[in-house]
Amino acid sequence: MAGVPVTTASSKPLQRLCAMLAGSLGETLGALINTPVVARPGELHIVDADEHVRALDKPAAVARGALDKAFAGRTFATAFDMVDALAMAGLLMMTPQDVVEQRRAAGVLDGEDAEAFQELGNVLYSGIGNVLREHVAECDVRQRDHGVVRPGLDKDGLLGAGDLVVCDFALKVGAYPATEGAFVLDLATAEAWNKGALARVGAEAAAAPTALTPEAPPPAAAAGPDEPFESIPEAPIRGRLAAFVCDPKALDLVRRSCRRVGLELAPHNRVEVPNPASHRDEIVVIDVPGNEERRIDWCRRVKEYQPNVRIMLLLHRPSRQSVAQCFAAKADVILGVPCAEAQLSQRLSALLETPAAP
Repeated sequence: MAGVPVTTASSKPLQRLCAMLAGSLGETLGALINTPVVARPGELHIVDADEHVRALDKPAAVARGALDKAFAGRTFATAFDMVDALAMAGLLMMTPQDVVEQRRAAGVLDGEDAEAFQELGNVLYSGIGNVLREHVAECDVRQRDHGVVRPGLDKDGLLGAGDLVVCDFALKVGAYPATEGAFVLDLATAEAWNKGALARVGAEAAAAPTALTPEAPPPAAAAGPDEPFESIPEAPIRGRLAAFVCDPKALDLVRRSCRRVGLELAPHNRVEVPNPASHRDEIVVIDVPGNEERRIDWCRRVKEYQPNVRIMLLLHRPSRQSVAQCFAAKADVILGVPCAEAQLSQRLSALLETPAAP
């Protein structure tokens, strides 16, 4: 990647935020296209916009978000490898697999694929907006436009101008080969979100290879235990999790993650309903089987009474409608199951770092 890497010590808040944004990207797009999507953030780089565009080795599909409130007038872009944009567009439209493969080979984003990519961007920035409103003061975002950036040519200025901060991420869409995408924002916004200046490492570090490459992709989301329960390191208790989970496999997944991240598990039986007056200092996890979307309404009722309660919804059959209902219910995290235990643990860790208000 072009540009100079940012030191880890100077960028921890921004790195955590990018991890949450990558998690949101995977959850929202995966639910929308009903296919596992896993995004794993890599290094942060500072690079001049023109240099970044010149360094591209192939076209990228870009969804550009318009920031609002305290960051009005600034943008936040998400770039995807063209083959992933076409694959997700095809999955959204339920295009026959052979046609999707033909369009991926052609590498042209137009017509109905461009329209579907616009819908993907709308949902993507709805999820990203949830993260930013929760973790960045006076910040919101919505999709502004979308298009294609080619090596040496960003005719619409989709990626911005001047000094940029680029967070690359490894992306795995279903069974397709892993690729790389990137979040892109201007340096001033990045440092505001980081709550401090970003320090560049020495120029010699710029040549260091990134650990996240298509040859070494992150594992796709998977069901089932990754290791025996007893061998999971038992972290010190940092909080309590109330589980309204009726599926045994999902409950076992939650139990394993609680042990790993340091949460005391308080399981509730299938017929119990969350009490809106309770759970003030807890994380609440509710699973939503395909025929029980009324359980999403439990989240809405708790949030109306206590907005600061942190709630994760586990969707067994995610769909565009169910994801939209979860957003409307103001869920903090929406995760499709089955999923990898590491993915659930990452999302619970992020919630722990956002304590409920006193």
